[in-house]
Amino acid sequence: MLDCLIVGGGPAGLTAALYLARFGRSCTVIDANASRAAQIPVSHNLPGFPEGIGGEALLLRLRRQVAHVGVPIEHATVDTLRSDGGSFVATLGEEHRHATTVLLATGVIDQLPPGAPPAQWRAMTLDGLVRWCPICDAYEVRDRRVGLIASAATALGHAEFLRTYTRDLTLILAPGGGALSTQDRGRLHTLDVLIIDQPITAVRDTPSAVLVQFADGSVADFDTVYPLVGCAARSHLATGLGARCDEQGELFVDAHQSTSVPGLYAAGDLVKALNQMTVGMAHAAIAATAIHHRLGSNPR
Repeated sequence: MLDCLIVGGGPAGLTAALYLARFGRSCTVIDANASRAAQIPVSHNLPGFPEGIGGEALLLRLRRQVAHVGVPIEHATVDTLRSDGGSFVATLGEEHRHATTVLLATGVIDQLPPGAPPAQWRAMTLDGLVRWCPICDAYEVRDRRVGLIASAATALGHAEFLRTYTRDLTLILAPGGGALSTQDRGRLHTLDVLIIDQPITAVRDTPSAVLVQFADGSVADFDTVYPLVGCAARSHLATGLGARCDEQGELFVDAHQSTSVPGLYAAGDLVKALNQMTVGMAHAAIAATAIHHRLGSNPR
């Protein structure tokens, strides 16, 4: 019986493993190799790395640090999670893992706009042409030609944020999100944001630009594109146990990162909070400490 099973091998999950191992607790990380951090070409807003660090490089450092304290990382997917008399049982194919507590750090999945297959969106992301988090990296596209793909409901908020960094901003309205209100359209006009209300038919890239083609045959080119059309939380393991979540599936937690299910904790983008690596790592430290106290004393 493990003290804690950690599901998710991104920055939050690996940070939790580091803390729990240093508390003298037995834990295992189940990593499905689905961390969004792996798609970051270079992060410049993570403290301690003045020249920036790539997502894969950061994950490698964290895995090495976790290995130093003896935490095993299993590359697998947890299919189901159930409670069992005060503990938990996770199913991984034909195998099972038993744990007194579980920490979920499974993150979210970005929704993709039309125009290109998933592999191409990923390739453009790794090339730095497509970006998913203005808080993380809009500083790097100051005064560049930026395309924002967003629904009418969220377009104004995203556009106002991005106008902090560039005057050359184009809003491409995502399909199925309704129409912009007169008030929002007026505010966007005041901000000098060009609005394109045409369906996207194709997206392709060059070494230095993203080309977006529309139903009327026109093509717009951008130095970078932010496809901010939403994301879905990977919270099914928690909600299957009855954990409370919002409409997007992001989990509600208390000040100790505990979900509404006793013994089940969550950290990182999976939680209803600001989606940042630093925030997720802080969640993990809080959750690991709470789990340590919940398990009771463990004198040597």
